[in-house]
Amino acid sequence: MTVDASAARRYVGWRCRLYPSPAQDAALLSCRNGLRELANALLAASQLRYGETGRRLPLSEMRAFAREWQRKPEHRGPPASAIYRVASDLDQAFRNWFSKPGRRGQGGFPQIKRFGQEPGIYLSNQGLRFEHNRVRLPKFGWVRWKGGKLPGKRLSGSRGRKTRGLLSGRAWLDAGNRWMLSCLFECAPLTRVEPRTDKAAVRQKGNEITVSADGGSVHVVRESRTLRNARRRLARLERRLERCEFGSEGRKRALALVRNQARKVRNRRGDLQHKTTTGVVLDAREIEVEGASSELLRQLEYKAEWHGRRLKVRRGPPKPGIGKPQRARRPGSRSMKRESRTRRPKAL
Repeated sequence: MTVDASAARRYVGWRCRLYPSPAQDAALLSCRNGLRELANALLAASQLRYGETGRRLPLSEMRAFAREWQRKPEHRGPPASAIYRVASDLDQAFRNWFSKPGRRGQGGFPQIKRFGQEPGIYLSNQGLRFEHNRVRLPKFGWVRWKGGKLPGKRLSGSRGRKTRGLLSGRAWLDAGNRWMLSCLFECAPLTRVEPRTDKAAVRQKGNEITVSADGGSVHVVRESRTLRNARRRLARLERRLERCEFGSEGRKRALALVRNQARKVRNRRGDLQHKTTTGVVLDAREIEVEGASSELLRQLEYKAEWHGRRLKVRRGPPKPGIGKPQRARRPGSRSMKRESRTRRPKAL
């Protein structure tokens, strides 16, 4: 979830599970595999252009390539919004690579997408439509969904939107081979709640979260018994996976069990963090955080901005004897070439 800087609106991420029919499931899988082929074809064409002229394909030519690719009879399954998003994502990946030479090691050069790395099916707000427990996906028809209620206080938006407040959506296949739909909604700001305390301190150590209000009462949030049992079952399944022979059918079944159990652990841990951060933000006017994980800090940041709270992050001193890590250089970089020239031994 992200928050608009103007505080006049907020962007809320929402997710549900899809229950497509066998024909719709086959069509979604075919579209998913087709988008992977399109991404690889665009990358190959851009690399070929760069090798011939020294310049990559611009975004306009990538979109033209995607249109020509979609006109073939075997590639008419993916919607237009999905193929254009594949071109835009590849163009942005190239921009990040060429515009940030000092950070190239973080994002990396775009690579060929293998099986299992297929991109999600992007759907624009003009094609998505929610009615009760069904959602209409362009080129796939009405699909039944389940996963709670739509976000409240959604803004109306332009006339082209068929669902109020909907900006975009993406259909993707999770680790348990379940079709999911992630949507982004534009909603009005939340009603400000008057805090009960002035200051609260949040500290995280391992799996425990300590919350103290005004330097007095201390509340320790620990993992529930259900979450602990889920983590133990995940450890047992991982040990079982290690004993399986690579490439066997038993390993495939064990891997599916590990993925499903890991998803359950991740969802339960996220639910615990959401409940903790929401309670802290609603109770305190100023929040001091120390030793929090990246996910816990992310939730505290956007929730504090939603409710108008002040957030202060304390970062402890560096550990003694540990200096600043040096950035690894890419092989064949200019600095390494210069170093190899200066250290070359003189001829006798």
